[in-house]
Amino acid sequence: IYTLSLHDALPISSLWRGQIGVFRDMYRTRRDAMLATLEREMPDGCSWTRPAGGFFVWVTLPEGLDASTMLPRGVGARVAFVPGPAFFADGQGSRNVRLSYCFPPPDRIATGVERFAQVVRSELEMLRTFGMHTPSHANPTKGPGPNLN
Repeated sequence: IYTLSLHDALPISSLWRGQIGVFRDMYRTRRDAMLATLEREMPDGCSWTRPAGGFFVWVTLPEGLDASTMLPRGVGARVAFVPGPAFFADGQGSRNVRLSYCFPPPDRIATGVERFAQVVRSELEMLRTFGMHTPSHANPTKGPGPNLN
């Protein structure tokens, strides 16, 4: 029976230290590609985190937009995101979206953010045209849809 000793493990741990640096640089490049494209493409009223680590950017949409209702249009535009309510036990987060930069290369991240920004702009245009959407659960005496009064 062979038992791995600390002396035997040191070369392995040294290899991993170098690999961690490679991963850190790769994810920093992907994060920076996402942040630069968000800055360039997103309409006024949107904000987002600037993570120091991790794999995700948390976006806050302008007042009146709902990330969950945007999801089918995002899928239709070939962009994936996770609506904020998935991260809240009480249903909050309707204006939030989690975008991932961990897997796609920087050029695909830029394409995805461009598509996402176009979905947001389209939603804002619908909001300007038809008014604020009030979810049916917010006021059970009214149905879903804009306030036309």
